[in-house]
Amino acid sequence: MNETTKTSKTWYRRGGVRALVPLSVVAVIAGNAALAPTLASAAPSLPSISAQQLLTRIADSHVDAFSGTVSVTANLGLPALPDDLLGSANPLSLISGTHLLQVAVNGQTQQRIALMDQLSEYDLIHNGKQIWTYDSETNAVGEGTEDSSSAQAKKLDARKQAEQKKEQSLENLTPQALAQQLLAAISPTTQVSVGSPRSVAGRSAYLLVLQPKQQGSLIGQVEISVDSATGAPLGVALYPVASATPFFELSFTQVDLTAPAASRFDFTPPKGATVSPLDGSQSGSAKSPAAESGQSLDPQVLGTGWLTAVELHGVSLAELNQALSSTGREVQSSQSSATSPESDGGSQQLFSGGVSGYLDTLLGSGKTVSGAFGTGKLYSTSVLTVLITDDGRMFLGPVTASVLEADAAKQGTK
Repeated sequence: MNETTKTSKTWYRRGGVRALVPLSVVAVIAGNAALAPTLASAAPSLPSISAQQLLTRIADSHVDAFSGTVSVTANLGLPALPDDLLGSANPLSLISGTHLLQVAVNGQTQQRIALMDQLSEYDLIHNGKQIWTYDSETNAVGEGTEDSSSAQAKKLDARKQAEQKKEQSLENLTPQALAQQLLAAISPTTQVSVGSPRSVAGRSAYLLVLQPKQQGSLIGQVEISVDSATGAPLGVALYPVASATPFFELSFTQVDLTAPAASRFDFTPPKGATVSPLDGSQSGSAKSPAAESGQSLDPQVLGTGWLTAVELHGVSLAELNQALSSTGREVQSSQSSATSPESDGGSQQLFSGGVSGYLDTLLGSGKTVSGAFGTGKLYSTSVLTVLITDDGRMFLGPVTASVLEADAAKQGTK
C-alpha cells in the first residue's frame, strides 16, 4: 500500500491523539533502546486503509492504559559514551545505544517507567499527586508532588532543573506520547502515506509514513506503527535523509493494552535509601554561573514545518566549560570524602568527571563560523545542527548547517 494523501490542519483539532502520559518537554532527539525492536517476521494481512483513515483511527484511539517492555535505540552520531555511563541505568545514557524500559500507564494520573541496564535500574513513579524517582545504583530516592514540583520549578538551580527535565523526558518515552508530538506537528509541508503492514510485539500494525516536502531537513522519514485493532501507536522510528537505518527508534517488544494492577504504582523507599525532595529545597550545592546570572533562555522558534529550529539566549561556551569543570571537581571531591553517595536523585552521576569530559569533547569539536549573526562554533551530526554564538545565543534544530546559519543570520547580532 502506498496511498498518499494531502494533510489537513484540522484532523488533529478534533481531539488529536490522546495523551497517554502527561506531556511536557519531549526530547524527540534524545533517547535510545536496548534489544532491537522485534518488528516482525511475517507481515500480517490487513484490509487496505487510506492515510486519512489511519490518521483518524489514531485520533479516535481510546487506549489510555497499558503496560509492557519498550525498546529504545538512538544513534545520533555523537562520540562514544564514557565508561562510567556504559551499562548504567542513567537517563543520560539514553542519548546513545540501546536500552530497555519497563512501562505501566493508567491514564494521566498513574505512570511507572523503569530504565533497565544490566545490574542497575532507574525508576520514575507517578501515582496521583505523588512523584518518586529511584536510582538503584546509589540507593537514592527523590520524593515530590505535582503541586510542589511546579511551584518550585522556577527556584531550582541549573543542576536541579536538569534533573527535573530528565524525569519529564523519561515520563514521555512511550510510543504513544512521541507519536502524539509528531502527529500534532503535521502541516502541508508533510507528505503522509501508508506503508506495508508489520507485526509489533506480536500485534498486527499498519505503518504510517511521514516525509518532509521541504529541502534542508536532516530528518528524511518518520514511521509510526499503529495497532490495527485499537489505533494505538506501538512504535516510532525516525530516519536521517537518504538512510535506511533509523537514528531513533522507540517500540514495544511486549505490550498488554489493559489497565495494570493498582499495586504497580505503589512505591516504598528501600531500606537504607537516602530520600531527598525533588523540589531541591534541601540542596546545598552551589549554583552554576548560568543560574546565578538569572538569565532566561527565552526560547524563540525559527522556521516552519520540518525546518523548525530554536534560538536560545544566555548561553556561553566559556561558562558551560567552566560549569562542567567545576561541577566535575565538586563531585569527585564529594565522592572521595563522603561515606555514602550524595542523595540527589542521581544527578551526581550526570555531572561526574566522565560526563564532564564527554561534554567537553562535544563542546570542543565544533568549527568556527561567522556571518550576519557574528561569530560562533558550529556543531553537526547526521541528525542535529547546533550553533553557539559568541554573543551568548544557541541555535539548534534537525536541519542542515546552511539552513541553521541562514536562520541565525536573519536574527542578526545581539
